[in-house]
Amino acid sequence: MADFTVRTSLEGKAGNAVTGAGPVSGQNVNKMVAMLEYDLDGTLATDAYLDLIPASLNANGMIVMAIKGLATEIVASDSTDAIITIRDGASSPNTLGTLTVSDGDAIGDFTDIGSYTEWESLVDGTDYSAQHVEAGVKVEAAITTAAADAATVTGRLLVLVEYVLIPSNRD
Repeated sequence: MADFTVRTSLEGKAGNAVTGAGPVSGQNVNKMVAMLEYDLDGTLATDAYLDLIPASLNANGMIVMAIKGLATEIVASDSTDAIITIRDGASSPNTLGTLTVSDGDAIGDFTDIGSYTEWESLVDGTDYSAQHVEAGVKVEAAITTAAADAATVTGRLLVLVEYVLIPSNRD
C-alpha cells in the first residue's frame, strides 16, 4: 500500500498554521457516494466484479468513509445469505468489506458491513490502511456468495460507497 501524498499547504508546519490574520490554508474536499444495484436472483454470475469507482477518477488516491447496502426489493432466501464483496482493483486486491444480505430484508433496510468500522468511529492506534485506496486503482464489487440454486435468493441491494478523493499534491 502506497503512502498518502497530500498538498504541501496541508502539511502540519508553522507556515501553514491557521492564524486570525490570514485565511485557512487547508483545502475542502467533497464526500462522494458511488452506487450500484445488484439483483440477487442469479442473473449476474458469482464473482463477476463490476466497477463502482473507476481508476480514472482516482488520480491521487482516496479514503473510503463508509460502505452500506440499501434493499430496493425485498430479499428472500431459502437457506444461504447472499454476500457482496467490495474491494480495490489493485494487482493483489484488498477487500474493503463485505455486505451480507439476509432473508427478510425489507425495502429500505440498510445493511452495514460487519467487519468494517466507519471512518468517523475509528480511534487512535487503529490501522487506517483498509480505508485507503491507492492512486490509479478502482473500487469494485461482486456477489461472491449466493445460494447453490440461484432461484433460492431473490431481491435487490443498492451498494453505497462513501469516499473522499485525496487532492493533488501540487500547489
